[in-house]
Amino acid sequence: MKRALAAVAFAITTGVTAWAGSVSCSLNGNSLDGCYTQSQIFSNDPVDWMVAFGEASKPPSSGPWVTSNQAVNITLTSPGLLQRADNTAFAWDGSEWTLPDFVAGQSITTFVGHFGAPSTPTSTPRFGDNLVGVVGSSPLTITFSSPVLSAGLRISSKTLSDFTATLQAYDSQNHLLGTYAIVASGLGGACSGLGVLDPNPHPCNDAPLLAFLGDPNNPNLPQIARLIVSTNDPNGLFIDTLYVHDVPEPAAIFLTGGGICLFWRLRRRCANQ
Repeated sequence: MKRALAAVAFAITTGVTAWAGSVSCSLNGNSLDGCYTQSQIFSNDPVDWMVAFGEASKPPSSGPWVTSNQAVNITLTSPGLLQRADNTAFAWDGSEWTLPDFVAGQSITTFVGHFGAPSTPTSTPRFGDNLVGVVGSSPLTITFSSPVLSAGLRISSKTLSDFTATLQAYDSQNHLLGTYAIVASGLGGACSGLGVLDPNPHPCNDAPLLAFLGDPNNPNLPQIARLIVSTNDPNGLFIDTLYVHDVPEPAAIFLTGGGICLFWRLRRRCANQ
């Protein structure tokens, strides 16, 4: 009964959206035939907000936080309040689906959005995708300690089913490198599949991607020093894992180059025997 009441309350208070959508994209005001995909980022250094900020039991600080390879420091800033959340409506307690707070043993902030979420008792992460966002209409600024080649993230508005989102990329001299924008239909706000147990939740996992791939004329030049993320939702936004393609450390480049040289030396030696 408690679970049924929770599901009803969820549907009433969040305004469940349809579980279907589409997205169109533009770069610097010009429409694109196809939207960017995560595979185009060539990410070698993702940022998981759970690792950076911990569980969604309190507001996160701005940082700086290091990427997974600890190659780039990242700072988050916003005129609005930063917020950590987990994307789920229910969590598995070992025998049944229940409210996430009961499983976590503390009050955690959750968002029932279009990101990944538990769909079976053995799903991980236990409380769905680890998100970070902003309360209110303020933009979110992501600053890199050293420029990167490309970066991207999945995004959702908090309450609007149909929304627009913009990603502006700047270099270290504060010059605008470009603007990537999306118009999403049915991909924001609440995911209807998370509010009903049938017998498990059904995540949408279709939040659209915002990305900037750098200068096509200089694809190997790291230029992106700062990103500004915004939506038209007055209630705020959430983003998922930040995917970053940064420049390998000089030592890594040396080791990689040395390994290639050793490989060719051994190959030539074997060929001569």
